[in-house]
Amino acid sequence: MAQGTQRPVTNHAPIAAALLAFAALLTALVLLSAPPARADSMGFDARPLSGSPNAELGFFKFDADAGATVQRVLVLTNHADKAKVISLAACDGLAAVFGGVAYSDSEKAPQAVGTWIQLSRADVEVPPGSSVEIPFEVKVPTDVTTGIHLGGIALWEPAAATTSGSGETGGGKATTEITMVTRMVLTVLVTTPGPAVPELTISGVKAEARPDGMYVLIAIVNDGTAPTSGEGTISIPSEGFQQKITLGDMIPTSSTGYPIKWKTDPAAGTYQAQAEIRYADGTKVAKWSGEFTVVDANLAELKDRLVAPETPETAAAGPPWLMYGLIGGLVLVVLIMGFTLLRRRRPDSSS
Repeated sequence: MAQGTQRPVTNHAPIAAALLAFAALLTALVLLSAPPARADSMGFDARPLSGSPNAELGFFKFDADAGATVQRVLVLTNHADKAKVISLAACDGLAAVFGGVAYSDSEKAPQAVGTWIQLSRADVEVPPGSSVEIPFEVKVPTDVTTGIHLGGIALWEPAAATTSGSGETGGGKATTEITMVTRMVLTVLVTTPGPAVPELTISGVKAEARPDGMYVLIAIVNDGTAPTSGEGTISIPSEGFQQKITLGDMIPTSSTGYPIKWKTDPAAGTYQAQAEIRYADGTKVAKWSGEFTVVDANLAELKDRLVAPETPETAAAGPPWLMYGLIGGLVLVVLIMGFTLLRRRRPDSSS
């Protein structure tokens, strides 16, 4: 009895692998449009001395009484193949714009917890592939309040600073010279015995012109002794405007002007606004109701700052069509290969 001819089994693994490779390449192209910064891009790192209290946290955290002096050691490691000269400075913990933590400028003398930190050195040369230990002290004031206090130690390599612009004048035009310095900050968190309670206050709202429109800035202060975060809303009833507020951890004795975009074409005048934030796990609420004013100076500044509308010239320099074309081509290749794979997998009808 005649038997049907069997087709040899096709190994689809190479085709599948090719499909995966193209998909990976496509994904890589998308990701490369906004590459993340490398954690080791500075070529050095800093950490608490191994074995010291809470060293595993990667920052300095300890309890201390009023008037106490606490000694700690920072370890600075150079991962590069040449020596680095690293600068150090104490700084204050501040509230970031949307809550969370920021730190004061290293070039300015600290005014708060940064003044407690006494570094043994302001600069240190670290040989390639080596580590250097830097002792320092934290002197807690005798009149300190209870609760949580935040400062930091900033570290940077002055030789790695980059400068753009000439800083010279020519042709009747002035140029600006900008120096960029990348720094890292190790947090120094001190807890003094006693109540640690947050206390948020909303003190007002004001208008501020920015490049993309008019914003309202909500003045928020944490007058308490513990960090806190919260959520709430701001509304301008006459404009039918309401926007959510999401506040990150506000550290004690810190303040911020929380910015929310309002509109691009406001009229001069006085507006009624209400703001509310629930914090401390929803157990407390900060409220404010009052007026803010948009004056002619605000509108003039808005006109100067507002981003110009798109023109044919700026549109031509707009989306990266070459990149889009390349991605589209890769998608087409993937589709063709997938179609080929499906055709090869059709059963043989011959017998």
